[in-house]
Amino acid sequence: WPRPEYVYAKLSPTNAQSTFQRFGNPNLNPETTVAYELGLKTQFSMNDVLTVTAYYKDIFDYVSTRTAKVQSARFTSQSFITYANLDYARSRGIEIEYKKRIGKWFTGLFSFSYATITGKSSSADQGVLILRGELDEDIKEIHMIWDRPITTFASLNFYVPKGEPLFGFGEGILDDYNFYMRLFFESGRRYTQYLFTGAYETDGRPQYEYDRSNRNGSVGADWLWLDLNFEKSFRVGKTTITFIVEVNNLFDKKNTAIVNPTTGKAYEYGDPTPSTWNDPLYPDLQAPISPYPYNPARYLTRRNVRLGLSFRF
Repeated sequence: WPRPEYVYAKLSPTNAQSTFQRFGNPNLNPETTVAYELGLKTQFSMNDVLTVTAYYKDIFDYVSTRTAKVQSARFTSQSFITYANLDYARSRGIEIEYKKRIGKWFTGLFSFSYATITGKSSSADQGVLILRGELDEDIKEIHMIWDRPITTFASLNFYVPKGEPLFGFGEGILDDYNFYMRLFFESGRRYTQYLFTGAYETDGRPQYEYDRSNRNGSVGADWLWLDLNFEKSFRVGKTTITFIVEVNNLFDKKNTAIVNPTTGKAYEYGDPTPSTWNDPLYPDLQAPISPYPYNPARYLTRRNVRLGLSFRF
């Protein structure tokens, strides 16, 4: 269903104070999705399963902004901006999944998907941005901002039950444990690249310009991380004690969450930046002064290790 600010007039204080005020529309329709899916699932053996799925989704009635005229004899020349169900998106892709099991001690999963999502608008306020002259109106479909072409996931789980050590020895020490590993890869975030114009500002700062002809046409730095989990249980009388070690992002990969549109990755000192950013190499000297682009949220979670104990009586 539409968000409340798209329905109720000038609900947001920011909108109410804006030069381009947006008025809500109580007649908005909910988004509609029509999906087609074709899949094949085959079991090669009791321990091997392969699934292949292709899909196509049409998503209609995306909310966007448009200009409307006041239907009144007193205000025939007046117009206003409101929300309407104008845009759409298409999602196409294929998913492959393979599951493997070996006895009681090993299970594995591998998943790969490729998808492309295109449409007319990634934001309900695109119409306002076009009126302001900040965007050019597209006559063809563009990539949606949430389009992530490739996603790959693999997991391995080793479980050795109590009294059944893996190599037949070390009972009580090399048994009753579980080891889990997960590897994840995904294409980076979509963004619109800023290109060097060849000109420099008076302080020597290079000028970068928004590539209006290729909106959301670039993909940022890929995401990759490896997670590990190990659990070992001991029996002490009638109490089971479990020692837990959990490691997220084992290799401490810097995965970009906030993209610097001049480089396609998170900002690091010395990187070029758009003119609207407060670059530490060319700091702003007059108000309003924005903070430097050192937001810690520009990266996803870095490596962290957790240790724990659980007691079961």
